Amino acid sequence: MPRFGFDLAGWFTHNADQVRRDLTGYFDGGTESFTGRWFDEFAAIGDPNRFEASDVLAVEALKVVVPPEAAAALLITETDRFNAKLRQIPREQNLWEVRRLDVNVGSPADDLHQALVGLPDIGWVVAGKLLAAKRPKLLPILDNEVNNFLKPPKGLFWVTMHDELSDPSRREAIADVCQAAPAHVSLLRRIDVALWRAAKRDGSTT
Repeated sequence: MPRFGFDLAGWFTHNADQVRRDLTGYFDGGTESFTGRWFDEFAAIGDPNRFEASDVLAVEALKVVVPPEAAAALLITETDRFNAKLRQIPREQNLWEVRRLDVNVGSPADDLHQALVGLPDIGWVVAGKLLAAKRPKLLPILDNEVNNFLKPPKGLFWVTMHDELSDPSRREAIADVCQAAPAHVSLLRRIDVALWRAAKRDGSTT
């Protein structure tokens, strides 16, 4: 049984040419200008163990909004609380290099995600994008469109992607297809862009 709604590694292999075109078009800033191509650049500006204004800018490049009251709590009034939680999350490792429990329900990453969702008008999508800005190699992005397209088990996206990419042969098959992106862009982000563009064509929206 596939971990997602379809066999992820098989999907990348089968759609390799389209994925390469999609990644090239997204990151090259050609005829279609995707502001999300700046996400990784903005996210890399700040301290990885502190939420900073550059993280808000990174997330908003992905066409979502961090409302001022939520940003103020994150960056000014409750910064110590959020940064303390952030420091508990592995920093340098790729998703497939950490323990499964590091990205499962009840992990420090999950705890911080829930805390972010508790901010004014911050839903699970924006919270996840904020976390991806701070841990781009560890925590993959999920939005409504990709969720409907990929169909991960509810509440278990990170750990399911961990299981998928922990298989070296499957990870290498996906990575081989996803080479058409700048070197600094993580494999998780490449996967996200490929799935998001496919979901847009598929019309999977909420």
